[in-house]
Parts: sequence; C-alpha cells; structure tokens
Amino acid sequence: MSTIFLGKARHWLLLVIVAACFWVTGIYHLHVSEFNTFVGITMALAVLLVFSVILDYRPGDRITREDLPEPDED
Repeated sequence: MSTIFLGKARHWLLLVIVAACFWVTGIYHLHVSEFNTFVGITMALAVLLVFSVILDYRPGDRITREDLPEPDED
C-alpha cells in the first residue's frame, strides 16, 4: 500500500478529517446560512494542513513516484 499512497499516514488521516469537517458543514448548510463561520472553519483547516505538512517534512522524504530530475546548470 505504501507504493499507492505516498506520504505519511497522518497526512492521509488529516485529509479524511478535513473531508469529514466539510461534509458536516455541508449538512448544516453553513456555506449558506453562516458564511463567516464556514470561512473561519475553512481557513483554520487550511492553516492546520499546511503547517502540519511543512513542519512534518524531513529532507529525503519521498514525495513522488518518479525520481525528480536534477536541474541543469545553464
């Protein structure tokens, strides 16, 4: 499974949590009735995801299936 789902398991778990949060906000129509609350939740989740990935990344972690080409020194 590690060849199919690249990345750390906690990142995939965060993706599932965010999807569940968006599903709940959709059920309660927050994007229509309480737009400011919806935007606050969306921004908070975005910040959580970005910082969790940035702070958890270590040099040498595999992020793609193929090796990245070395940049040309032109």
